[in-house]
Amino acid sequence: MTATIERAVGRARLRALRIAARYRRTPVGLLVQRTVDGVVAIEPFDRAMTLAAQSFVSIVPVMIVVSALRPSQPGFGAFMAESMGLSNASRDALAGSVTAGATVGSSVGVLGLLVALVSATSYSRALERMYAKVWHVKRPGLRTAWRWLATVLAVILAVVVLELTREATEGTPLPGVWDFLVRLVVWTIVWTYVPWALLRAEVPLRALAFTGTVTAALVSTLSLVGMIYLPIVLETGANQFGVLGLVFAYISWLFAFSFALVLATVVGRACAEDEGALGRLVRGRRNDAATEPRIVTD
Repeated sequence: MTATIERAVGRARLRALRIAARYRRTPVGLLVQRTVDGVVAIEPFDRAMTLAAQSFVSIVPVMIVVSALRPSQPGFGAFMAESMGLSNASRDALAGSVTAGATVGSSVGVLGLLVALVSATSYSRALERMYAKVWHVKRPGLRTAWRWLATVLAVILAVVVLELTREATEGTPLPGVWDFLVRLVVWTIVWTYVPWALLRAEVPLRALAFTGTVTAALVSTLSLVGMIYLPIVLETGANQFGVLGLVFAYISWLFAFSFALVLATVVGRACAEDEGALGRLVRGRRNDAATEPRIVTD
């Protein structure tokens, strides 16, 4: 009886291996295999944590300075609490965790803003390393360092535009739908431009536009989830750990955002490498040699 069961299990395992081997030779199987290989090669968790940490210490301080230079605004903490719909207790905790705009504005001027922007380019450099690793291209030199500043400004401008459009669509029919569509368009433009600028057009724009669209879809969907999930996490963190809980919650959310960014880039690369109709659609017929792997250093 035991021998019969073992033979049946062996035949079932062999049949499963044959089916898996046939599936890996199909276009969908090859795409999945390239995606998995790309995810393993890029070490997504390490990359995402690096991007999350860099965005927290680079982008957020710039936005605090920008908010401080706008005296008509209640301050960055209150602005973020209002945009996420937090309760009064969590609003007070978040608003109190960031220095008031008047206090910062009295000690920060244009020079301080410029210093913050230059410091924020560390986020751009982390993005550049990730894109160069995924697309197998050489990183540009220091002679085009303006690209790092342009990347920071593009991301900050996108956040500002999204907030302004959110306020403009309040009171309109289906404001959530309009907000999602605007996010989709804005993030598609941003995440197409950013790798194009950072890599100095080493990758075909058509392939980057496809990847930017995938990135925008993931990030916009994540934003919808965040409208429900993030206030709950911030409420819990603020009630249990105060400001420290808010920091943990923000870094966790930035990690999820960064992981989606890395994953979308890997998927875009895998689709661009396809030898069939999908690959020709993504990269264009004239760019068949543009996605050939090249040896690069990270």
